[in-house]
Amino acid sequence: MKDIDYAIDQFVTKCRKLVQADGRKELGYDLVRGGGRKYIKIIMLTSNQQSSWCFINYENGDIYKCGGWKAPDPRKIPRGNVYDPYDGMRNINWTGPAYASHLRDTT
Repeated sequence: MKDIDYAIDQFVTKCRKLVQADGRKELGYDLVRGGGRKYIKIIMLTSNQQSSWCFINYENGDIYKCGGWKAPDPRKIPRGNVYDPYDGMRNINWTGPAYASHLRDTT
């Protein structure tokens, strides 16, 4: 397993806890890691549907908001990085990465 794979798995584990908190686990909410060569897709599952939750650049660990099911937001503004001091969680909430206008300073 590559170092990036381990960092992504750790990020997904932390995000799953956030998504499943406050009774959402009982409602069927979950996150799973999807595939991809350049961008790893993180998918949110609910009891009857699935949607893109975020994308992670497989080369450098940058986290992006979704632009749709298949690709990150075309503006490609990183919301964090799986290697940053916050493990990528600084601008993440249970619904996904924050909007660009709501980003917190990551320094």
